[in-house]
Parts: sequence; structure tokens; C-alpha cells
Amino acid sequence: MAKLKILIAGNDHFKRMIEIDHSLHSHYAYRLQTNLEDHTSTFTFTRVKLPREAHLSYMRDMDSLIKSLDEASQVFVGELDDVLISYVVIDDKTVPATTRVSDLVVIPELRQKGIGRTMLAMVENWAAENQKERVLLETPMRNYPMVELALNCGYEICGFLDHYFPNGDPALFYQKRLA
Repeated sequence: MAKLKILIAGNDHFKRMIEIDHSLHSHYAYRLQTNLEDHTSTFTFTRVKLPREAHLSYMRDMDSLIKSLDEASQVFVGELDDVLISYVVIDDKTVPATTRVSDLVVIPELRQKGIGRTMLAMVENWAAENQKERVLLETPMRNYPMVELALNCGYEICGFLDHYFPNGDPALFYQKRLA
């Protein structure tokens, strides 16, 4: 098998990045349960098996995806035999001492093969080289595969925000301290 080559994205990559199928399929999702009492609020995220496979479109429309790429601090692409198969968009300006991953995409036929993990490792190396204290991932609550990737790579949940993404999906935030 060919070796994954990770490069800094150039303008010639953007068109190919946008053409990737960003949707996903999952048999699981997370459900938010809230318990609001007088002086206490409890939030619980529970993994639930769906009655049938769900098809989820990407949380960003084309305009917000292009805006994310334009405003990025850095964009890396992954290639196999000169074919673009993945990319990751990072921002280090929004949250102090933090590298934020806003988009991590792998082509559908190569998901769950370690490519996302390799791309995250590249982000962590970049963040450490740029003296950042942590990496922050944002993912829609319904994106079960991304949540599993975050947990398997040592990230911890650190928050959520309702109606965060352009499509109205709530976001879960995961962090990994680097030092």
C-alpha cells in the first residue's frame, strides 16, 4: 500500500477538497439529556443505537466551507499516489494558546483506516511546534465516527454549544493538552 503523504494545501488543492463527499453514515449517535433544577444543571451525553443507518450531510454548506478554508491558519492535505484523500483545517487565532480543528475530512472509502488519526497527529505536531498548549476539536453531536476518533486519540470532552454549525447542529468540543 502507498504511504500517506501530508502536504500544506495550496490553491490547487481547494477545488479537489471541496469535491470530496463530506457526508457520512452511522448506526449510532449521541443524545443530550438535560436536568435543570433550581441551582443545578446536569448534562449527559448518551450513545444510542439508531433504528437504521443514518445518512448525515456535512455541517457546513459550500459557502461556509470556503470561508473556513480562507480564514484558516493552516490547511493540510493527505495524498496517496498523488490523489487527494483527506484534509484538515486548523485555526490558531480564535482561542488563546489553542489550535482548533474546524474540519477533518477523509474520503468515504478510506475512513476508519487510520488516516484521520494520522492527520490529527500532524495537527498536534504543528501545534506543539507553534507553542500551543492544546488542540481543540469541534464536531457535530451526530457525528459518532468523529467522536470515537477523538476519544481513541486521547481527547477529552470539554464542552458543547447548541446551534453552533451553519446547519443548526449542536457542537461537541474535545481537547487534548500538549505539554
